[in-house]
Amino acid sequence: QLVVPVAGLAANRALYPRALSAFNKKYGEVRPGTYYYRSQEFLEGSFDEMARVYGEEVAATMVDDVPGVLAFQPANFQPSLDIFSGIFGEDAAPLWADKADAKAQPGLFSGIFGEDAARAMVIRNPALLSCPPSGPDGADKADAKAMYASYVVAATRPIGGLLLGSLFLLLSIPAIEIVTGIPARAIVQDAIKDVLN
Repeated sequence: QLVVPVAGLAANRALYPRALSAFNKKYGEVRPGTYYYRSQEFLEGSFDEMARVYGEEVAATMVDDVPGVLAFQPANFQPSLDIFSGIFGEDAAPLWADKADAKAQPGLFSGIFGEDAARAMVIRNPALLSCPPSGPDGADKADAKAMYASYVVAATRPIGGLLLGSLFLLLSIPAIEIVTGIPARAIVQDAIKDVLN
């Protein structure tokens, strides 16, 4: 169920126009009835809540990185952060511990992260703002992979889609050679040599 946030401060926030511009650049031509079609009031309320939870500058940066976050359900922002903080917080099991072991052996619990780490994880991967607090894709299902993936997302975002696809293709060359029997590595090396000469 979609809850429309109450618009309030966003219109008075200095960085809201930047966030709205980033959103409109990517989703300005969205048809009514699609996920990213949102009212001005919804977008303002979403930015307000994001700014309240993460700070205005960070909220604007997250929208720059992933413009669609303005369309996510803002009522989930704080509750999901609270759950991430519980998973990666002071009473959390170490990331390397199996969840079943952690429940069976409460002594495995240690304070290796905390709310700051959970907040940083979401800032690195703003798509985590889409997580409801619980449910099939909920924040309560997060584990070490979410933390690790946030670093991968942050590191690869500046590369861009074309270069990231090229990197994937290069890493796939051994599998392509095995499946097709074509010496793709030699072909790629020859092509690179031709370009450099």
